Amino acid sequence: MSDIFSTEYKNLNPEQKLAVDTIEGPVMVIAGAGTGKTQTIALRIANIIKNTQTPASSILCLTFTDTATITMRKRLVSIIGSQAYSVKINTFHAFCNDIIQDNPEYFIFAPNLKSLDNLSRLQIVQNLINQLQNGSPLKPWGDHFHYQREIISSIQTLKRENITPSSFKKLIEDVLYFIDNSKDIHSKLKTLRTSKTLESELLSLYNDLSLIPNLSTPIHSFLNYHFQLFKSGFYLSGPAKNPNINFKNALLKLIDNFSSDIPKQNELFQLYQNYQKTLNDQGFYDFDDMILFVLQAFSDHTELLLRYQETYQYILVDEYQDTNSAQNKIIENLGSYFDNPNLFVVGDDDQSIFRFQGAAIENIYRFYQKYSPKLIILRNNYRSHQLILDSSLSVINHNQSRIANYISHLDKSLKSVSTLDADPINLFSASNNLEENYYIAHTIENLIKTGTKPNQIAILYRQHTDITDIAEMLTNFDINFYLASDRDILKDPLFIQINKLFQFIDDPTKSDLLYHILSAPFIKINSQDLLKLFRFSKKLHAPLWQLISDPKLLSQITPALNSHTLIKLKNFNLRLAKSRHWLEIYPIDRFFNLTIRKFKILSYILSRKDFEILNKLKTFYSEIKRLSQDIPNFTLTDFLSRLQLLSDNNLPFPVPPGRLQSEDSVQLMTVHSAKGLEFEHVFLVKVVDLPPGILQTEISSDLYDQNEDERRLFYVALTRAKSQIYISYSSQNDNSRPQIPSLFISEINPKLVQNIDPPDNIYQQALTTSFPLKLKKPNISGKYKEYLLDYLSNNYQFNVTHLNSYLKCPFCFYHQTILRIPAAKNKYSSFGTAFHDTLSFILDKLNHQQPIPSDKIIFNFFKESLLKENLSSQDFEESIHRAENSLLEYVHHYAKHFPSHNQTEYNFASEHLMFENIPVTGKIDLVSYKSNNSVELVDFKTGNPDTKSKELSPDGEYFRQLVFYYLLVSLSSRLKVKIDKGVIDFVQKSKIKNTFIRRDFEIDPHHIDKLKLEIKDTYKKILNLDFFTIGSDCKDHMKIHYLLEKSKF
Repeated sequence: MSDIFSTEYKNLNPEQKLAVDTIEGPVMVIAGAGTGKTQTIALRIANIIKNTQTPASSILCLTFTDTATITMRKRLVSIIGSQAYSVKINTFHAFCNDIIQDNPEYFIFAPNLKSLDNLSRLQIVQNLINQLQNGSPLKPWGDHFHYQREIISSIQTLKRENITPSSFKKLIEDVLYFIDNSKDIHSKLKTLRTSKTLESELLSLYNDLSLIPNLSTPIHSFLNYHFQLFKSGFYLSGPAKNPNINFKNALLKLIDNFSSDIPKQNELFQLYQNYQKTLNDQGFYDFDDMILFVLQAFSDHTELLLRYQETYQYILVDEYQDTNSAQNKIIENLGSYFDNPNLFVVGDDDQSIFRFQGAAIENIYRFYQKYSPKLIILRNNYRSHQLILDSSLSVINHNQSRIANYISHLDKSLKSVSTLDADPINLFSASNNLEENYYIAHTIENLIKTGTKPNQIAILYRQHTDITDIAEMLTNFDINFYLASDRDILKDPLFIQINKLFQFIDDPTKSDLLYHILSAPFIKINSQDLLKLFRFSKKLHAPLWQLISDPKLLSQITPALNSHTLIKLKNFNLRLAKSRHWLEIYPIDRFFNLTIRKFKILSYILSRKDFEILNKLKTFYSEIKRLSQDIPNFTLTDFLSRLQLLSDNNLPFPVPPGRLQSEDSVQLMTVHSAKGLEFEHVFLVKVVDLPPGILQTEISSDLYDQNEDERRLFYVALTRAKSQIYISYSSQNDNSRPQIPSLFISEINPKLVQNIDPPDNIYQQALTTSFPLKLKKPNISGKYKEYLLDYLSNNYQFNVTHLNSYLKCPFCFYHQTILRIPAAKNKYSSFGTAFHDTLSFILDKLNHQQPIPSDKIIFNFFKESLLKENLSSQDFEESIHRAENSLLEYVHHYAKHFPSHNQTEYNFASEHLMFENIPVTGKIDLVSYKSNNSVELVDFKTGNPDTKSKELSPDGEYFRQLVFYYLLVSLSSRLKVKIDKGVIDFVQKSKIKNTFIRRDFEIDPHHIDKLKLEIKDTYKKILNLDFFTIGSDCKDHMKIHYLLEKSKF
């Protein structure tokens, strides 16, 4: 040990040596990014063992993640050998779990408790929300579970901050006390205006607020936080030019937010209390409860705490800035035996990305005040060149909540010891996401060609949704990548089909699933025969399952099905029957094992030789086994319900990354995942200002706090790079809406940034490279082509829905319109159908000179119409609640303006209209006759009007729909009318304008000419069977790409 220790010790800088040598008493190390803190901690542990009589087992090192634990252990083994395994190196949760397991007499309840998974937690919270009154603060109309994520997150935060339901109630009472006692001060604050005495008056009122008797510590902290911001000059910038006005408004907002949040907080308290009771009743515990259990035991049993205080004589804590209040309490308890405990904490408040605003400062500053520790600053950076460090410093200096602003003469600026050339940050501004993705992939391709190892290139992103299209572009460039995040099984196309198979086995009446199942690659039904099957089932008005199980019906199909198809259908029916039998007699885990073999799913997966798919199957099966062991009489229906609940709530069914990192793979990960890692080249992508809704909830903090939290995240991202940083953003999102670059880009010193100009033809290059244009058109057999052309020539009528669908994605059009794949209706389309039917009912009454029916009759008609949609009871009730707010309100709003002369649901199908030998048709929701013998063509929309700007634009689907109706009227021999205008009528009220929206359009001849060209061009492509391109706006590229790859013609 001594030789290795001596060698490593000599390589330390003076500050690191001071940290290693200061063995006794409290020590606080501020370790900036890349300053070698892991090596410092490991050598300090070695030095304690070397220079004291302390056994390795009496040293406790607490880390924040399992990865950090492994890294620390490996580093220590390299220095002290096998002794390293005696040092207690744990995460906080693992350490507390060991205490619980080692002391069962203090935790009698623990063996009977089960760890709560995410879905069970969601189910408990949803059940508790359902018990709230409709329309209560945390159960809004229309979307009862709107706040469920925030509720779960808030409860987890409360636990991590060691706040029990009773202490949370006390906090609410403290806030109410503050509100009651600040009313007069609040009124006086509102009257303050710009004057010579404004600042003195403002500070006097602030002083009155802070001196309210018996004010709680948290509220004092809130007030002091804003006061410190004022003193530091933070409010020099803000909505007002005068910093005093900005400070005044911040105080008013603080009081107003406290007041407006009380109803939500009271309800959150009830939910939290009932949540804990439900956990206790059902025998569950939260992950964070382990720490709370230990804290309670330490409080109730001093002898237990004393034993652990005697055991661990030296305590070291890594990433101290991210420890929460409960974890901090563990540290304080262990160190409370001595006045001057041997506590060594290492952290950097600028890298706090796992705690909410201010908590990191609170941790570090409280430790500094409580223990008066030896303060050591590590400034030498061994990772990045100086330009990167200067860039990151210019950003983080904009944060007010930095420990450097609280402890005088504390200099945290980093000094590079790197010998790398200092290249400026590359900043690329793209016109759209496609160009940005192309720039990233093309730049990476060039780096790899010039010798950079792919695993030394990282793409860091903020949200998982940011990376999908970039990953696709990398694939198009044949660049291997490693996505360092859990995959979601529920979004894997193969497992979507497996899930549908299990749904059909569980309930064979769900015939809309059958086409998807028979299309699956492990079933291998010929696509041409599949199309024949579906067409014939439509012709007979018989369910597809009935057709495939009846040989006599199958024999009537012309042209005849392939003999191999008949054999496969027969085998499919036999396998289905066998699986149904197994479902009745075997537990679900054995049923699963037998079924994946019977349907050749396992053999198909093995033939693909894809470890990640196999890993997903293993994870899928492991979850079935776990649930069948934990839940008595667990059934396939139960399992499918859980999958549906995950999907409905956008929760993943995660599988850990199955592929190991390798030198030939570019690394893709969130900034949070990149913490502690380093790369030669770092790409920060989609660096735009995120809408507040992504970063906060209504039970959350203000914009200043968000910016500070997000700025720290940006700082961490910048400091991952050794050699070069590439920052990119696009000026428009995928919906062609403008977006602005992140505030933090502008905070980088412009002298340290090089703007990259895009090539003149970048958009064309991006289009050429993007996979929709790379897909090879499948080879369509002669018989299949003949079959399709016969259908298109004799049975097909072209309408505007088809036009919009084809322009958006030809391959989707093919599946949805030509193949007409069956799909179950969702609650939104069912709601729209019932709403349209009800409006037609009202307008028909008026057309027959009858009065508008009563609210009761209207609503009963809506209910009857909705019942025909066969919704689930929950979806039916939610739709009824939604209609209670929107339907009658819409009717009352427009009652005086409803036309007395009208035609509803005007259908052109029977007219067999032709436009230049193209059969065209359509159906207009409402033809409204005006007094001047003209008409309005009205189309009702049940969607949210606030999000439909693209659809209403001259190239949008809604506008094109109205133009198409103009064309139909001009071709019609029955509907001889003069068109006044086209109208898009939204039946849902705008949340932004708080009123109903009707958009009127006048159609010019050039609009119609443009439409005619689109119709002719699209129809020509359809007749040429040009379906095998995926549109750039298609929402599910990967799934469709999978279907296309598996299409056999």
